[in-house]
Amino acid sequence: MADEKFTLLRRFQYSSEATIYKGKLESEGIEVFLRDQNLIDSTMYSNLFGGVKMYVKTEDFEKANEILGDINLFSVDDDQ
Repeated sequence: MADEKFTLLRRFQYSSEATIYKGKLESEGIEVFLRDQNLIDSTMYSNLFGGVKMYVKTEDFEKANEILGDINLFSVDDDQ
C-alpha cells in the first residue's frame, strides 16, 4: 500500500453527502478515503476548509468518476 497513489475525486460541503457517495463507491469495489470529515462536522466553516475531500486510488479514478456521474443523472431537478 505504500506505493499506491490516491487522487482527489470530489469535494462535498456536507459530510453526510460524502458518506452516501462513499457507500455507493465501496459497494462497487472502490476503496474510498474521506479527508477533513471530522473537521467539517465540528465547525460551521465547510467552505473555508474546502469541504470534505473524497480520495480514491488513482487507478480507480475513471471508474469512480463514471459511477458518480451516473448518479448525478438521476438527481432531483426542480425544473422538470
